[in-house]
Amino acid sequence: MMNPILSIQQHRRGLLLSSAGLSAGLMIGGSGTRRSVAAAQSSTFATGEGAVFVGTNHNNTSDPAQPANQIAMYLRTENGQLTLVDFFATGGQGSGPSHRFAGDGLGSGNSVRLSKDNRWLFVTNAGSDTVSVMEVLSDGLQLITVVPTGDGAQGHRFPNSVTQYEDLVYVLNSADEGSITGFRLSESGQLTPIADSTRMLDANQDRFAPDPLANPTQVEFTPDGSKLVVTIKDGPVAGAVPEFTPTGPGRVLVWSVAEDGIPAADYVQTDFDNRGPFGFSFSKDGHLLVAEFVGGGMETIDGMETLTAAAGSYQINEDGSLTAITSAVADHQIDTCWLVNNGQYAYGTNYASGTVSSFTIGDDGSLTLLESVAGETNDPGNMQGTTPLDARISQDGRFLYAVLPGAGMVGAWQIAEDGKLSKLGEFAGLPQTVDGDHAVFDFSAGGSPAGIEAI
Repeated sequence: MMNPILSIQQHRRGLLLSSAGLSAGLMIGGSGTRRSVAAAQSSTFATGEGAVFVGTNHNNTSDPAQPANQIAMYLRTENGQLTLVDFFATGGQGSGPSHRFAGDGLGSGNSVRLSKDNRWLFVTNAGSDTVSVMEVLSDGLQLITVVPTGDGAQGHRFPNSVTQYEDLVYVLNSADEGSITGFRLSESGQLTPIADSTRMLDANQDRFAPDPLANPTQVEFTPDGSKLVVTIKDGPVAGAVPEFTPTGPGRVLVWSVAEDGIPAADYVQTDFDNRGPFGFSFSKDGHLLVAEFVGGGMETIDGMETLTAAAGSYQINEDGSLTAITSAVADHQIDTCWLVNNGQYAYGTNYASGTVSSFTIGDDGSLTLLESVAGETNDPGNMQGTTPLDARISQDGRFLYAVLPGAGMVGAWQIAEDGKLSKLGEFAGLPQTVDGDHAVFDFSAGGSPAGIEAI
């Protein structure tokens, strides 16, 4: 029997009030000090060209005929077109499709992350509680190491996001109470755990796998490396989804990071009034730009009262608190889960609507809705639609790419000078998630693509 969490209409999934809706890092000798290395475009690829990397999030614990977690690597031409190179094993297990959302097994952002010099690709393996380091080559990826993200105890499980600054790498474990934990990155790509770096989150996740409607979502260093930021969705207000109780108010946690790479003992928390802070990025001036996947209020969409999404921008204060610049800028779409930017414009992918929304970034960090529907995806003819998730902008700022697990594709758009998007196409090669809004059980076999990076 289907779990009546989400209603489908015209391949859209909405949260309904009345029924079921919803500076790369190197280590100096053996010391614990850090030094900056200027972030530079990788010379691995020809000028104007690059690559796109997507995590398949495969799990094969219940079906050994399936692969375990992999990275699909695409070469990018100068005009933004993609060609699949191959699949490269991460040495770990993904989560597979979620029992809550087939198209979103991780409920996270930045499960796949490049080092600032494009030399290393970090990949979380939620199904095996590990993180992988892969070397980026012109024609593929080479697995360097796979390390545990904890001791397997509660709070040390289900890593779904990773971040790097200089020789520091931090991973977010999103199950149970959740945690962040740190590693030092060597010149050869090895990771060494940092003693006394683990910090608990009070995430209140009472199931395993964690519920992607509510779980901790992303960890990221601020651009200057002085702070670590974590978002916890917590879910919409009580009553918005049948048989669901939010795990908190929607939270952003901020830790100050000392020179030795150790976070402060306590985090500073900012509450989001159950707007669902999800994926985020930083503007060129260091302002926090956050997707608020249930922050847009109730609207009538396709004849149904639907809880819509929004985006917000915030200043991170010296003490770790947030001051709103523009909060809850409604985009009139459903499930805006990820927000990326190229310095002038921000783009949010809308899981249930199958669209991309665009925003203008003001000089003060404010967000203004540019186009509610700036880009669209092709209907794959299944129940859940394309379910766009993670997105990334190429490092030259010219192209936007988004993972479409419901279609098994990567969507691609060219970004014009005025911020408008022109669709380049959808590029095949990813595993397509199960045809249904949710999997039969958590950690079910198959892929649930999530996580993307681009050069």
